[in-house]
Amino acid sequence: MITISKSTKAEIKKFNDFEWIDADKKYYGKAVHWVRKDFVFKAVEDGEIVGNIYGKFGSGVLYIEDLMVAKDKRGQGIGKMLMQKAEDFGRELKAHKAWLLTGKTWEGSRTFYESLGYKQTGELLNHYKHKDFVIYEKLLQ
Repeated sequence: MITISKSTKAEIKKFNDFEWIDADKKYYGKAVHWVRKDFVFKAVEDGEIVGNIYGKFGSGVLYIEDLMVAKDKRGQGIGKMLMQKAEDFGRELKAHKAWLLTGKTWEGSRTFYESLGYKQTGELLNHYKHKDFVIYEKLLQ
């Protein structure tokens, strides 16, 4: 009888490491070494955090999970500096693409990301908290 129960990543790592070899060979033509690295950067002014960005890199793709700038510091280039730092981190690891999600109606989002060279490539309707989100991507050279 098969049962389903909770597990931990550590517990199933050995199983996945073995099983993914065949799946990778089938879909990528070879065993793939999947690299994942998380990143967190902060912007500091006068000893206080005024912004942050975090996300992860995985096998050639940089995911920007979160970008936040203090509301009284927005429009001063802090977000742009944080995005550049994250993209530089990705380039160091040979990322070929960066992507992110943002609220479809969030004030200034579209203008900000497009000014950095990101293009909207998709929509996620009725997503987090039943709000519409958009996907932005940028090729990194």
